[in-house]
Amino acid sequence: MKRFFTVLSVFTFFTLLTGCQSKGNNSVEEVDADTIIVDADQFVLFETSKGNFIVKLYRETPLHRHNMVKQVRKGIYDGQLFFGVQKNYKVQAGDPKSRGAKPGTVLGVDEENDTIMSEIQPTKFYHKRGAVGQASLRQFNFSTSQQFYIITGTKSSDKTLANQEEKINKRYYKAVKDSLTQPYAKEIMEYREKKYNNKISVLNDKLNKETDKIMATRPVFKYSAEQIETYKSIGGAPTLDGFYTVFGEVIEGIEVVEAITQMHTDKNYRPSPDVKIIKATLIDNPQATEPAPAQ
Repeated sequence: MKRFFTVLSVFTFFTLLTGCQSKGNNSVEEVDADTIIVDADQFVLFETSKGNFIVKLYRETPLHRHNMVKQVRKGIYDGQLFFGVQKNYKVQAGDPKSRGAKPGTVLGVDEENDTIMSEIQPTKFYHKRGAVGQASLRQFNFSTSQQFYIITGTKSSDKTLANQEEKINKRYYKAVKDSLTQPYAKEIMEYREKKYNNKISVLNDKLNKETDKIMATRPVFKYSAEQIETYKSIGGAPTLDGFYTVFGEVIEGIEVVEAITQMHTDKNYRPSPDVKIIKATLIDNPQATEPAPAQ
């Protein structure tokens, strides 16, 4: 990606499960000649030079969950550095060129050829403290395949949350209008070349009316009472909601992530000294409990 703050203009809200097979009572999906359970969360242990933390990957964002599972199995994150570190905000990782990078090297700026379709679901998964999200590309509606971030953030006010609700609803509106505009792409290009401003205005009015009609049938986005309470009491980064895919959360070791955000950084937000991911490993659910013995 070019930088962390890339704006998406289109949302996708869907769950895509492909290549599913049946094996006994468990559904599985092929992932690089390996298998994972489809209808289950996954857990990743990140061992870093600053300490360890555990990430839970949501089953409801299967494209991103499967992607990180693949990257971890390949050892992609092992030896990488954290960059994009901002105090009381977030840390970022996932640039393979960060391994052994010399001081002063700008990280996280190269676009990747391998991408993931966005799975943005702000009504369910939002940028609360500990949220894990995927950085986005300049192309609309896609995430990078490797670069991810973890939010620490700060507590939010009612005004901040209300402003973000408005931004998300505007983005919903734009997504609908963009989809309605696509069939008219050739006409619009011709009108602009020939400077038919009146025709452009008439078409724009028509598209606005069609968009208004569709939007009138859809619910307006509003944060739930739980989300508002979380943002106000625990904190996070609500200004990212609706723009990036949240696909997991830190369930152990958030204090390690917080400690990284408090470090001194250079002008490119790279911490000094470097913080390295020693190893990322798939693990069993650390919160699972043993069943009670039969009476």
